[in-house]
Amino acid sequence: MERYPLDAISDATYWKAPSEIKMYANQFYEDLYGPRSFMKDYKTDDMAPTTRDSYVWSETTVPSSDGGWGKADWSKIRSCNFALARIETMEKTNEALMYEGEIRFFKSFYYFNKIKSFGDVPWLDKDLQTNSEELFNARSPRLEVVQHIMEDLDFAILHLPEQSPDDRLSKYAAYALKAEMCLYEGTFMKYHGLTGDYESLLRASVAASEAIINSGLFEVYSTGSPNEDFFNLFVKHELKGNIEGIMIQRFLIDIRTHNLTRDLAEPYTGYTKDFVESFLCKDGLPIGVSSLYQGDNSFDAEFVDRDPRMKQSVYNSDRPFRIFNDGTTYMKPLPEFVNTLSPTSYFILKGFSPFEKDGEKERCEIDLFTFRYGKLLLDYAEAKAELGECTQDVLDVSINKLRDRVNMPHMNATINFVDPNWPNWEVPVSPLINEIRRERRIETCAEGRRWDDLVRWKAGKILEEGKTILGAREPNSGQLQVLYPGKTRNWADKLYLLPIPLEDLAMNSKLTQNPGW
Repeated sequence: MERYPLDAISDATYWKAPSEIKMYANQFYEDLYGPRSFMKDYKTDDMAPTTRDSYVWSETTVPSSDGGWGKADWSKIRSCNFALARIETMEKTNEALMYEGEIRFFKSFYYFNKIKSFGDVPWLDKDLQTNSEELFNARSPRLEVVQHIMEDLDFAILHLPEQSPDDRLSKYAAYALKAEMCLYEGTFMKYHGLTGDYESLLRASVAASEAIINSGLFEVYSTGSPNEDFFNLFVKHELKGNIEGIMIQRFLIDIRTHNLTRDLAEPYTGYTKDFVESFLCKDGLPIGVSSLYQGDNSFDAEFVDRDPRMKQSVYNSDRPFRIFNDGTTYMKPLPEFVNTLSPTSYFILKGFSPFEKDGEKERCEIDLFTFRYGKLLLDYAEAKAELGECTQDVLDVSINKLRDRVNMPHMNATINFVDPNWPNWEVPVSPLINEIRRERRIETCAEGRRWDDLVRWKAGKILEEGKTILGAREPNSGQLQVLYPGKTRNWADKLYLLPIPLEDLAMNSKLTQNPGW
């Protein structure tokens, strides 16, 4: 005779009510884009950390185990499958379907990260046990996994609510993830020359973006202060109800807090010269074309007459670095090259609060975006441009909304200049796509998006460019700060995907190694 424990929740007695699916789903929310997302930009041309990133400098070897493929790395997908198998036995009320939609969203989120890391991965639709035959499956084709993800996201879109009063997932969060994934996969397929209909993925991205745009529920945040609004958007203690928040994460003292301000005060990294030079001048022209550019002989001169987002993203002499609790302020002398702070002197200002109370260890309660409407508009414009359908009307409802916030001239569908400093992409693109990529770089800096962009555009070779390891000009020597003197970075295409660990290849003969490893 079997008896269930009276003092603990058991699997046999748990899956009875929709509220129990909700409770189970709570564990996954903490994995969404979090406070340290900016650290993903360490590997890119946007930032140069004090210590060289071994991966993008091709100094990483194939791990013997784990490496993103270990048991723990698959555990969240197993947890989602565990729930879905048990939900099948429950009554399919609207509430149960809604929380099933949450589980399917999270499974999609985890699988999206898996294919970004490894490409082809096994598609699993059951919770595996130690003796499951599926443990020794081959990797499923990447496009097949993407189709399964889209099915799960479509389920989530159908059953999740339009709005969530308690900041849980909504159908528009699912639309945003679908728009992001389909853009990523469509452009990855196109630029890496993979077999498949990349246009259908781009059209799915466009459709998901248009569902959000046409809902009328979201807009670019603006109070009419072009020199403050972009900065202020990322240091708010309350984002609930913010018009730009498709989905937000709330933080409250003694409930849930983070360490972002403290991390940004001592990030051991800084923006690169390459990134800083990508900001347009306020006439809408790049520094290689505009007569407004003042050069970089002095640190302050670089910021004169530039896109207002530059002064709201890169720390400068107009900003207090610290506002103490007694009201006194500290203005950081610039340039300042300190390895534990910023080795380039281009300090990260975006998301950094100068207030002393926000810098207390693990006590910051600044809210964060999970899905931001401004970023969604960039997804939309890029997907339309990749399809050859980016008209002036498309730009006016997307990128030019972002430019209006900071009082920048509108982007025109016909680019009327040639920038001598456009990146030397391995796969050449049109002037319009060049400028859309620039806008994406500026608008999403320090949000941890740049690495994914470089990977999907097959753009790793631009990390070989010299200005990606340069900082500001040192006043005494008159020379640009050089990080990693004597080192030359040589890109290897194998870095677009992580390697499969050696132990896993040995245990499962059906697995194959990623190219180049």
